[in-house]
Amino acid sequence: MSYRISDTYDGIDQAMRLLRKSMKGMPERYRYMKQYDELRRAVAVLLILLEEATPWMEETDKAKRATTLAKKMFAAAR
Repeated sequence: MSYRISDTYDGIDQAMRLLRKSMKGMPERYRYMKQYDELRRAVAVLLILLEEATPWMEETDKAKRATTLAKKMFAAAR
């Protein structure tokens, strides 16, 4: 599951690099700098939350497998 998070992280990073590159080419970019800065801050928070969520996603996957195994064992015991 964590590979999906890292793929998402990489995709967001590429998109932000592309946005920064396109902002440099804009003739009147000063009009959009406030929104651009707000977006950068929001994306930074998202990336931090994704990094923090990675171990939880791994634990959730392990818990799901354990639950599935426990259900199979319980059904066999009936």
